[in-house]
Amino acid sequence: MSRSLLSKTSRMGAVNPVAGAIYGAASNQDETAMQVGGSAAQVTTMVVSSASEATYTWQVGEDSGNLTTLTYAASGTDTTTTIATAIADATNAKVGVSNLVFASSSTATVTFTGRQKGASATFVVSESDSKLGTPSNTTTAGDATAIPFGTMVERSSATKAVGTAAIGSAIGSGTYTQQVSTITAEGGDITLAAGDVLYATITGDLDGTGVKSYSARTVFRSNAATTLTAFVAALNGVLPANSVIAAVDSDDITFTAEVAGLAFDVSASYDDAGGTPGSFTVAATTANAIPLGGGVALKSHTIEQDDNGDSEYGMGDTFSGLTEGKCYVLLDSGITVAEGDACFVRVTATGTEQAGAFSNVSDGGDNLPIGSYGFKGVWVGGNITDMNGNNVAPLYISRA
Repeated sequence: MSRSLLSKTSRMGAVNPVAGAIYGAASNQDETAMQVGGSAAQVTTMVVSSASEATYTWQVGEDSGNLTTLTYAASGTDTTTTIATAIADATNAKVGVSNLVFASSSTATVTFTGRQKGASATFVVSESDSKLGTPSNTTTAGDATAIPFGTMVERSSATKAVGTAAIGSAIGSGTYTQQVSTITAEGGDITLAAGDVLYATITGDLDGTGVKSYSARTVFRSNAATTLTAFVAALNGVLPANSVIAAVDSDDITFTAEVAGLAFDVSASYDDAGGTPGSFTVAATTANAIPLGGGVALKSHTIEQDDNGDSEYGMGDTFSGLTEGKCYVLLDSGITVAEGDACFVRVTATGTEQAGAFSNVSDGGDNLPIGSYGFKGVWVGGNITDMNGNNVAPLYISRA
């Protein structure tokens, strides 16, 4: 009797899986829905140049053909500052306008900010009044980068008419900052002398395999400078490549993330010559900044292909991001993974690489450990070529 492919396969998902597909029906534990947004909202300012006008008139709308006219009747006691405040209040109170922009004021300047990040939230402000300056765009709306199925997504927020709402954006859309932490290791908490012992521990997901601690100790050498140089060398010797680097800066030791968005904690202590312990004060010179991860963009059958045959979420689409469960994720170019490997997410993409795709290597610092986005990632299988010709692999993802 002939046998079909299905009778040889224990799971339907193993038959031509695609990026963003659930690995097993029972493995989907949690997901969240978000609208796709851009990297920045439009900001427009308008200045009240004089308080001598009786009625102030301005217009706000999605485009020049759909403007809503608003007015404010000034009193004799009004100043340019109170008029600007009144213009902002009237804008926020107008139905049909307040869901498009949020207005605020500072002295005589009114600032209109788009409620939604991205090009679809652009708006027009105009004035019909000689006492109102010509509106000026200070920030251009950043359109949304398309989000392919099976990639990691950033989670940020957009100001709505009432409160804020979560939006999703492609990896690399938000702000990433290199963390720098410092301890004063000589002349601050302690003046180094013979018999002193220095200790330091760096903790974080630095190698894509989860949160771990990396420690080093150094006994006082011939002088403070030599001791600090040896201490830094010991630390750098235990830290993973493309993670955190320690350096001596005069009497201080600085710990710098080699990749923007990589978070870590520093604890440092000492035993003085008499064996009495103490702790160094750790100062955050530059705090780490990275958008929270929104999960893996799941495949949707409602998304049509474009002219290139690509299916991906675009501006205004609502997508589901898997935050706990197993799914097939899109692998970075040329990557081969195996169970137990490290898990990284690509941030900087060049050539055929894809931002948000997954990997098992740091690639010289272009990738961040998945822990940087607040997740754990465990590979539960190796590479598979999906029905679209992409390289995918099953990953179990959960909040860290």
